[in-house]
Amino acid sequence: MATDAEVGAHLDLSDRTVRDLKKRGVLPDAARGQNDLDACRLAYIRHLRDQAAGRSHEMGPKKLDFMAEKARDAKESADARAMKNAVARGELVPAGAMSAAIIGMVEMAKARMLRVAAVVAKGDVALQDRIDRAIRDGLEDLSATRVETVAGEEDDGGDEPADAPDTEG
Repeated sequence: MATDAEVGAHLDLSDRTVRDLKKRGVLPDAARGQNDLDACRLAYIRHLRDQAAGRSHEMGPKKLDFMAEKARDAKESADARAMKNAVARGELVPAGAMSAAIIGMVEMAKARMLRVAAVVAKGDVALQDRIDRAIRDGLEDLSATRVETVAGEEDDGGDEPADAPDTEG
């Protein structure tokens, strides 16, 4: 059996730290001079292991859970490698590049559509104006259409896309 000072000397701690560890429940509490050195040593080693592994509950909800942080970091690294590999295989395209390509295609389609009136009317000014007006109206309608509506992503309360076939009789 040992005093707090003897436990402290055994664990390389001050007797005040030993009392504090007892108060926090890290070390077994015993009557004055009745500390079991082996039990105190094992409890202190377990406490240090828990701290090192991030399992210590002493720091409250703001403490870092090192194992969880390490697992999260490993997952993020694996996700980053998977995305990089998907880009290399041509399975994934950066959003900026895809957006630029789509905008270029839309501009090209618009320019070709606006040339249709002149090609079809072949000098008939009235016909050319009617065709031009119809094409411009169509392009204006298209420009006002939301992508979410076309993609069927607008929330209409159901699980099916807007263009799903009607199964009711």
